[in-house]
Parts: sequence; structure tokens; C-alpha cells
Amino acid sequence: MGPDQSLKALCHKCRAEMIYVTSLPHPRAPENMRRTTFVCRACNQTRSYSLSISMAEAYAPAAAP
Repeated sequence: MGPDQSLKALCHKCRAEMIYVTSLPHPRAPENMRRTTFVCRACNQTRSYSLSISMAEAYAPAAAP
């Protein structure tokens, strides 16, 4: 990820910024991938993405209080 890219997941329905929820080991590649889940508060949609471990960990600080 380049320095000009932000860590934002956009909702596929309303294009609002989604909120990071959790990241769990991917069932088929737990040593390389994480299943990362986001929720859109605007339209109540959830999305899960398969991300590399480093990418999934980059989203985690955004969810910290």
C-alpha cells in the first residue's frame, strides 16, 4: 500500500465508509490470510474480505478506541 492510499473500505451499496469489525484466520489459508469483516452503519450492510495478514493488521488500529 502506497503512502497516498488511505485505509478505507467503502460500502458497495451506499459508498459510505465502512467500519472495521474483526479479523479472523482464513479457513483455507490461516498462515497467510485473514477473513476481515466491515460494517456500514449507514445502510447496515456487512462485507468480509480475504486479506493478507499484514493488510488485515493495518486496519485493526482504526477500530481501537
